[in-house]
Amino acid sequence: MVYKPYTQAKIIITGAASGIGKELVRQLQESKPDILAVDFNADNLWQLREEFPEIETLLVDLSEKSGNQKIMDWVKANWERVDFCFANAGIAEFGPNKEQNWKDMDRLFQLNVHSPIQLGYMLDEAFPTHPFRHVITASAMAYWPIPGYSLYGATKSALLQWAKTVWVEKTGDWLSMVFPIATKTTFFETAGKDVPQAWPRQTAAWVATETLRGAAKGKKKIYPSKLFYFMLIITRFLRFLKRIVAMMEYRRYKKWLDKQSES
Repeated sequence: MVYKPYTQAKIIITGAASGIGKELVRQLQESKPDILAVDFNADNLWQLREEFPEIETLLVDLSEKSGNQKIMDWVKANWERVDFCFANAGIAEFGPNKEQNWKDMDRLFQLNVHSPIQLGYMLDEAFPTHPFRHVITASAMAYWPIPGYSLYGATKSALLQWAKTVWVEKTGDWLSMVFPIATKTTFFETAGKDVPQAWPRQTAAWVATETLRGAAKGKKKIYPSKLFYFMLIITRFLRFLKRIVAMMEYRRYKKWLDKQSES
């Protein structure tokens, strides 16, 4: 599908070599933009370049504080502007809250929270006269706690609260937040062994499609799952539904705990 706002646009996509990021690259091809695909996985990034030779790629680990500067150095050397930035890079932590990797919490917050926020401000400062849209992949867990994801959920909640404040200050016309539900990617595999997969789930292709549609329209909040958006509204009045969902997710989590104790 051709998206007019992306035609000949300069676009940055982080976490571009897999999952939602790769689907964003794929679906943007018909619009023929200039894309800088950023990822920390060298093999996946090489495969992405092989599949889409017209894009530019940059190997960067955004869990390091110097990561954003490497992106900015490339952009300033090669482009005169940026029209869209899809800050999609992120990683999950799963397990009982006491056993999650709190020692490396700084790296997770750097990747999931600090990096996307900082990158948006750096682009705004670099090109102050050119409007752009900064699109950050958050998560439904920013609203809804899921057992096993205390640390990951904390990062996504932090993003949401920051965005809300930016919008309330009326300085966030450039900002969009995406709230996917569980997505059929390698997300759960990287989070841990045999991690229970929340229900319902969507494909990365659908999340990418809804993200591109929403960003093209300048939406502040993008909900790829209409069911989840409906649940956010209805549970304001029927709070017991949220408790029912929490019980269902806890049962999945408890089964995972029992299986781990048996192995």
